Amino acid sequence: MRLRVSRSKLAVVMPLMICVVLNALVRPWLADGLGGKTVRSGASVRGSDRWWTFDAQTQVDHPVLTAFLHLSDGALAMLTFAVIAVLLIGIWVTDQLRSPRLRPDKKRTG
Repeated sequence: MRLRVSRSKLAVVMPLMICVVLNALVRPWLADGLGGKTVRSGASVRGSDRWWTFDAQTQVDHPVLTAFLHLSDGALAMLTFAVIAVLLIGIWVTDQLRSPRLRPDKKRTG
C-alpha cells in the first residue's frame, strides 16, 4: 500500500502545519526564554491575536528574534496564506509548462 499525496495538497498542508507549530509551541517557548511580555488583542470566536514585547536591552541583544516575536499570530497566518498562494501558483505554472499541448506550428493531421 502506497500513500500518494499530490504536490498541491502538500503545498497547503505543510505551510499550515509549520505555522501552527510555530504559533502554538515555538514562539511562546522563545518568548518565555527571552522574558517577553505577552500582548493580546481582541476576543472573538477564533480567539485573540497575540504577540510579545521586550525591554530595550533584549531587543538590542536579540534583534531578529524579538522582531519575529513582535509579529502577531494573525500576521504570521496571513504570511502563511501568501506562501501557500505562491506555491500553488508555482505548481500550476510548472504543470502548464510541462503539459503536452498542441502548438500552432504542430497541428494534428487526421
